[in-house]
Amino acid sequence: MTGISRRAALAACLATPALAQGEWPARPVKLLVPFPPGGAADVPARLLSEHLGRVLGAPFVIDNRPGGNTVIAADAAAKSAPDGYTFLFCSNSTMASVPLLVANPPYQPERDFATVGMVSRAPFFVVVPAAFPANNMAELMALARREPGRLSYGSNGNGTSGNLGMELLKLTHKLDLVHVPYRSYVQVLNDMLGGRIQVMMADLTVVGGALQAGTVKAIAAAVPERSSFFPDLPTVAETTGIEGFDAGVWFGLFAPAGVPAAVVRRLNAETVAWLATPAAQEALRRIGQVPDPGTPEQLRATVRQDGARYARIIRETGVRIE
Repeated sequence: MTGISRRAALAACLATPALAQGEWPARPVKLLVPFPPGGAADVPARLLSEHLGRVLGAPFVIDNRPGGNTVIAADAAAKSAPDGYTFLFCSNSTMASVPLLVANPPYQPERDFATVGMVSRAPFFVVVPAAFPANNMAELMALARREPGRLSYGSNGNGTSGNLGMELLKLTHKLDLVHVPYRSYVQVLNDMLGGRIQVMMADLTVVGGALQAGTVKAIAAAVPERSSFFPDLPTVAETTGIEGFDAGVWFGLFAPAGVPAAVVRRLNAETVAWLATPAAQEALRRIGQVPDPGTPEQLRATVRQDGARYARIIRETGVRIE
């Protein structure tokens, strides 16, 4: 290689990241969300997309594709061109539990996705009807032991955070609680208010209004540390001895594998900057979430850790998605 050609090759290598960063985005960007509009995933996705559209000068368009236990949207994102114009905004279930529960999953998180960054966390709480004769986890477990098989808990489906959290509790303390899966947490809450189920683990998007109305009560925080939303409420770990118990949900941003590194860096930087603003923090708090910014590498490590944790629960409890 001549000196001139070597210099040209070096210049091309150095120019590529800057070029990608400078030209992107030149047209609308699609943000796939594997949940219906208005839910715990959709709202932060829309808040973030509005911010990104403003600062990056091109629309970030939400594309809701619910169904298939979030596989439909994830598969579409994985198969999209890695050009920086399609991203996936999803929860830990899509990346850490669903691939373990679905037979022949069409995507593999580590192989098919690049991590961009964590956005937020939604703490879960153990919730029971207001008149339920248990006011803490110890009383709930004592009641379940006295009347095995009589109490039911609801979740929004097998393999979801609320299901896996309750199954871990059952497994650890040998409790006989009946699982009733639903298509949505709206149905779970309605049946709790109707007296058909007695327990659920859910976030404030689902139960916040009912808690304020006094029709249900929270008896524990289902996250590793006490929540800022209810700082006086003990965690499940405090009252059951299950170290690090966490049924909460996180939401993060992913791209098809092979997306330009400069695009990932730019998108991560803008997301982190937005999450640091009081406006973003207040908007997330209103929907029962807290910001959790980080690097792409930190999100990848979280996916791995959660995958290992869920794999143990799934293996020991036998939870499956039909």
